Amino acid sequence: MAGTNTPLVRWQELDAIRRRAIATASGIVLEVGAGTGDNLEYFAEGITWIGLEPHAASRAALQRAARARGHHTAVLDARSERIPLADACVDCVVATFVMCSVDDIAVSLAEFHRVLAPGGRLVLVDHLAAEKGSGTRALQNLISPITRIVDKGCRYNREITAAISEAGFSSVVGDWYRMAVFPGIAMPCAVHTAVA
Repeated sequence: MAGTNTPLVRWQELDAIRRRAIATASGIVLEVGAGTGDNLEYFAEGITWIGLEPHAASRAALQRAARARGHHTAVLDARSERIPLADACVDCVVATFVMCSVDDIAVSLAEFHRVLAPGGRLVLVDHLAAEKGSGTRALQNLISPITRIVDKGCRYNREITAAISEAGFSSVVGDWYRMAVFPGIAMPCAVHTAVA
């Protein structure tokens, strides 16, 4: 978890960290909550990309962006809690700034585990809940009901680290950061990787 010794980064630095995490995906890659395709240019050459996006307007833009990058598989119209793919059919699941908005973290992680081949990799980049009792956590708790309505379900006070292991993943690693938001306010963020 993010503490006072955790590196403090600005958005541009966290964005570079996100891009590096995405570039580690290989093989058949399922990108969950792919939005309008902001991550597409950062995936390594030669992957087979499958996108999943529940929001219709974003999905249409994503499909166009994916085709422009040579990915012709139809984007899946689904939520992370019910992925319309067979068991053990992908090598990597990537989700960036998605776990804050899923309806059910445990079910989503179980679905990620289900679709991953044995030994497949999970790569998650997210902002996460601050330490309980902190001023940042109080602010997260205050704004999360609002952002849930106006920002596609985003909740800034989500905790996911323990849930990853509970979903059956092994070799769970969390690289933690604190992203400077306002003077004196830093949002905990992490890149989690794990193995199915």
